[in-house]
Amino acid sequence: MFQESMIIPSLYTREDQEVIERWIEHSPIVPERDDLNDANRVAEIALSSVQRRLPQGVSIREDASMVIGRKTWNCSVPMRNDLLFPMHLLDINWDDSQPGFSWPESYYATFLPGYNVYAVTISQGSGDSNGYYDLTIGSFQVEAPAEIEAKASLIVQAWWQSRQQTLKKCGWKELLKSGKIDADKALRLRDEVWNAVVNP
Repeated sequence: MFQESMIIPSLYTREDQEVIERWIEHSPIVPERDDLNDANRVAEIALSSVQRRLPQGVSIREDASMVIGRKTWNCSVPMRNDLLFPMHLLDINWDDSQPGFSWPESYYATFLPGYNVYAVTISQGSGDSNGYYDLTIGSFQVEAPAEIEAKASLIVQAWWQSRQQTLKKCGWKELLKSGKIDADKALRLRDEVWNAVVNP
């Protein structure tokens, strides 16, 4: 086991540390206002071990060949992949642009040892919406594991509210997969956001 003083230099490069600290200081991010580079880098640190499970965007070329859009990245500290465990929260589909082509978004919460925060991330199959495939949208601390679902839910719901308010997005179409946030809670959170718009 690491001693507390050794966790940060053992898991994060100096550059990683600077990015995480800057991101924590400015969290939560507002895509329409903020530079998202740090939010993306923190997401890549948090999600490295599960990147093959994240949404894959597919596009069709004129010659009918398919192109997978998601980029993968190398972890700068390989040991981190064995020590960071992203917790799956839920997967949603915002909408279907045409039959068979959905707009999935995956949500994870990852504990960042040494900083004692959970980073909540979103991942999409395309960088079209935000300029990045993966973003960290907020963070929280907990006193007990039982608080994780409630605090992560608040950040997810705040993300949906920001999408509705700034982009006038309609409520997401379907729950693709539940995780730490179960189906009932996901639907209730969605309804709270979009019912408030319909019935101010």
